[in-house]
Amino acid sequence: KICVWHENLRPAAAVLDPELTIGLPANLTAWTGVDALVHAVEAYSVSAFHPQCDGSALEAIRLIWKWLPKAFEDGTNIEARAAMLTASCLGGISFIKGLGLVHAMSHMVGAVYDTHHGLTNAVLLPPVLEYNREVLGVKTRNMAQAMGLDDTSHDAFAGAIDEMLAALDIPTKLSTIGVENDRINELAHKSLGDAAAGTNPRTSSVADIEALLTARL
Repeated sequence: KICVWHENLRPAAAVLDPELTIGLPANLTAWTGVDALVHAVEAYSVSAFHPQCDGSALEAIRLIWKWLPKAFEDGTNIEARAAMLTASCLGGISFIKGLGLVHAMSHMVGAVYDTHHGLTNAVLLPPVLEYNREVLGVKTRNMAQAMGLDDTSHDAFAGAIDEMLAALDIPTKLSTIGVENDRINELAHKSLGDAAAGTNPRTSSVADIEALLTARL
């Protein structure tokens, strides 16, 4: 799976109309909402500093943390829908910096097994956060603060995300969404070649990625 991109393909404008999202089923609200969260978390985690992207990422995290559960619980909540649409746009802006191993693996899992991209991201987010633990530094604290957590340690940050994923009915295993262990080595090789792997804050090998994927089977 690859992306086709060119500077001339940038949109002239984006119309963010939350009424268009009313009626989106709860599961797709969760999956696309977590996709936006992963965009922001991974973009902010990229080692490079970009004040606009970093600010957009933190604001996206703040909005998603507050409003995604509300949009999930009540799909007609127009305020929640508007906040999530705004957060989604900000998250998209933020990953001009790049993404990370969640997306590198998710791209290839989706290409091979035709899984939903947002759902796959959600399943893969926890192990990648753990993998990146030692290199995130102060960024963990900043993201935890954006989420409104009193405890800004990595354990509290990662634990809060685990709790949100559970509340959104996100499975914890790739096998639950149809991924089998017969192609893990292939997926790992392909993932390492994905552009998103190159901007993950911690470098990785095929063996590292294979271990991350296997841990979620």
